[in-house]
Amino acid sequence: MSLISFIVPVYRVADYVEVCAISLLSQTYPDIEYIFVDDCSPDNSVEILMQVIDRFPQRKRHVKVIRMPRNSGSATARNAGLDSAMGKYVMFADSDDWVEATYVEDMVAKIDANQSDIVYCDYFETYKDKKRYICQNHGTDASNCISAMLTGCMHGSTWNKIYRRSFLIDSHQRFVDGADLFEDVGWNIRLFALASRISYLNKAYYHYVQYNEGSIIKSMQSPDMSRQRALQRIRNVDVACKFLDEQGMLTDKLLSAANEWKLLAKNDFLEENKMSMIRWIVIFPESDAVIWKSDRLSLNLKLLLTWLHCRCLWMYKFQKWITK
Repeated sequence: MSLISFIVPVYRVADYVEVCAISLLSQTYPDIEYIFVDDCSPDNSVEILMQVIDRFPQRKRHVKVIRMPRNSGSATARNAGLDSAMGKYVMFADSDDWVEATYVEDMVAKIDANQSDIVYCDYFETYKDKKRYICQNHGTDASNCISAMLTGCMHGSTWNKIYRRSFLIDSHQRFVDGADLFEDVGWNIRLFALASRISYLNKAYYHYVQYNEGSIIKSMQSPDMSRQRALQRIRNVDVACKFLDEQGMLTDKLLSAANEWKLLAKNDFLEENKMSMIRWIVIFPESDAVIWKSDRLSLNLKLLLTWLHCRCLWMYKFQKWITK
């Protein structure tokens, strides 16, 4: 039976980590190496985690808890987990989510049966009082899957996938240290570009929790934090798109999708000041070509971005003023 390395970064999830850990330690698949990476969580998340681990003595000796020397972010924490992994296959979870009991067993069966490098599956968006089934069927062609990730049709997360570890090693692809927004989709785009065989399992096991107010996306409230996260997103988008270009994949459909992805990323920079407008102008100028082709932008935003592209900052400001 193949050993599975299950990597879980832990940071500020005191209200959620118990449910997550119980669901992972209760898996029907017996041969799992659990790697929890404590990213210097300032709350009692790790204390709660250790209490849960004590309730599963049959699993305890297969659990590693790695403590990062300093808070380094989810990308670096995942890299630390990968460096420690010994399994034939690798899986991930976020520590505020939870999974169905047969998740590992069924994903291992699929990747073994098809001899795939990557298997992905459906998932649930889970709210306090309901859940929503999210189908992810975008086939097994790498280009189609990458296009779906670029356009947001396919979730680029690590948590609904299983990876062959030898493939990860041979790929030489790492999460971008210090860039913790879109780090998963950026990594997956590079991996899907290299995969020899991709498989899809048409069933949902992973519960993507939507009510954690402390999650990265929901914590981007202050201008400084938003600006920092925008830079991290830009970094991951840049690394992924340059990689696709190096692989000769940025043609036709993928080129248009990549440019729209870049455009949406740099739109995060826009604030009510001249510096943010100049930043928008100089970053990914090639992406401006899809402003009027995108169906993800409002007419008003397309006009605003066109003024910026033409460097008519006064017209941009005027339109912002009249459309308030």
